[in-house]
Amino acid sequence: MVAKRLKWTIGLWLTRGSRKRGDYARKKCIFAHVGENVALVPRFVPLYSELISFHDNITVARAVDFVTHDTIHSVFNRFLGGGKHRERIGCIEVLDNVFIGSHSIVLYDTRIGPNVIIASGSVVTKDCEPNSVYAGVPARKIGDFNELMAKRYVMEETGKTAITEHNQRLTEEEIRVAWEVFNNQHKKKP
Repeated sequence: MVAKRLKWTIGLWLTRGSRKRGDYARKKCIFAHVGENVALVPRFVPLYSELISFHDNITVARAVDFVTHDTIHSVFNRFLGGGKHRERIGCIEVLDNVFIGSHSIVLYDTRIGPNVIIASGSVVTKDCEPNSVYAGVPARKIGDFNELMAKRYVMEETGKTAITEHNQRLTEEEIRVAWEVFNNQHKKKP
């Protein structure tokens, strides 16, 4: 299995574009399931990847870890001087319309419901209910998916946030506007 994981990881590294990496993962059956419109920025295949299921319209940002096991048993066994304890494993399921922010960790035996945003740096230790926004360590519900989507739309339409039409390429005008928005938000108050 180590050789297969290494081969898949190399394949992910060589695949340019997060959507194409999702397609590669589906084609190679790296995970239990990979639905349609799945974008995988990470290029590392987690241990026991067959215990992870991705439904449709999911984006997994950079440096997200999916932990399908623990190795506490090795500490217990060394402490007790025997092989009484075994490695614990568990599944992870990510349902439709989910974004998982960079540097997040998703632990085993968790289900991320549909229409969920996981903020960057969060640690998911239990199920995430549908139509929610989660953040923190451990991740806890901090908002509503639909409210965030509406707020984001208003910010974009009123010019209160910088936006781009391009994927990973900015025009000079977009850079200028981004700095203008930033400076307006960070004006020194008298």
